[in-house]
Order: sequence, then C-alpha cells, then structure tokens
Amino acid sequence: MTRIGIISDVHADVDALADALTAAKQLGCDLVVCAGDVVDYGPFPEETIIVLRKYGVRSISGNHDAWAAQRGQDDRGRILSRAAMRFLRALPACWNETIDDVRVAVHHGRPGSYLDGIFTDLAGADDVARWLREANADVLIVGHTHQHFAIQSLGGGLVVNPGSVLRNPPISGLPATGTFGVLDLPSLRFAVYPVSGGPEIEIERRSAGIRDSRHRIVLG
Repeated sequence: MTRIGIISDVHADVDALADALTAAKQLGCDLVVCAGDVVDYGPFPEETIIVLRKYGVRSISGNHDAWAAQRGQDDRGRILSRAAMRFLRALPACWNETIDDVRVAVHHGRPGSYLDGIFTDLAGADDVARWLREANADVLIVGHTHQHFAIQSLGGGLVVNPGSVLRNPPISGLPATGTFGVLDLPSLRFAVYPVSGGPEIEIERRSAGIRDSRHRIVLG
C-alpha cells in the first residue's frame, strides 16, 4: 500500500504548508504531491518554495505560478529570487505516475486548462469519464477551486480535490479551507484533514451524475 499526501493552492502561506507537511508525515504518507498555485496572495513566496524543495514535494504549476514566472514577481510586486524563478519555470503542467498499478495524474484544473476548475455540481458522468481519459488516469487530482471533494466515476475512477492549504487568506472573500488530502493506493480511499492536525473532516462525496435527455444532472 502507498499513502500519498495531497496539497494544493498553498498561495505562499508557509506556516500552513509546514503544518500540512508535518500532519502528512504523522499520518504515514510515503510522498507528497502539490497540485499547483504555490505563490501569490500570501506573504512568503520565497520561504514556501524553500520548504517545498526541502521536503521533496512533487509539484506542478498552477495559473498563479505561471503568471509569477512570466512577471518575475508575485502579485504584490515583490521581485522573486533567481532560485525561486528557476523553481517556478521548471514546474511541469501535470504529473503522472503509476503506483501500485493505479494510474495517478495531478493537474491544477481540468486536463489541458489550469484556468478551468472542476465543480461537483457541473460534473456529469460524461465529463468525469472524459477528464480521466484525457489525463490517462484512474485517479485525477486537481486543485484551483479551493473546494475539497471526491467524485467517483461510473467506471470506478476517482477525481479528488484536497481544498486549499491556504489557511489565512490576506484578501477578504478569498475562499480558504486550510486542508490537505490523503490518498491510499490501491484502495482509492481518499480523506481530507485540517492542516493544523486533527481528525478527518467531512467533505462532499458523490458518484458522477448521469445526464438525461434534458441534460438534468441526476446524482448517483
């Protein structure tokens, strides 16, 4: 069995990131992956990148990471160091690996677009099957929306979002859950925990919707 810690949307909240990595270690995670948006919003982009590198977190690029890499600075206008720029520019758009005979993929948003998030109320069976197919995955891990959920496809695949590591949003109205996920393979059990530690929290779980001829979503 392999246990994967899943983080996303850190947004330069380095204290929340450190807490999440500590909690993931205590839960016995064998590796940690990050579904993007390492920087912007929060005050500690450099420190966040240092922690991700120190702990060997397997990170991909989110839209904010790509924008910061293009600008050479974060959204607050702080110039990023050369080391931070190298890190951001080297982030891949996605991450794929087969673990315990399960194909796992990490994308920030929908496969092929880090700006288009996945929302459970708009995800029909055909959508979920297409996203898994496009990601070439049995489990698709996403972020971007700052909303944690788990959607089971009719074919047995899984789409999950751990919510945001971001715990203390510096902008009023910015959604932040302060959570991370844990995925067990090959069982496909997915759980979400607060970054500050503590018991598993309840999240939205559902089967992929089935669209009828009027395109109404019927929950499975």
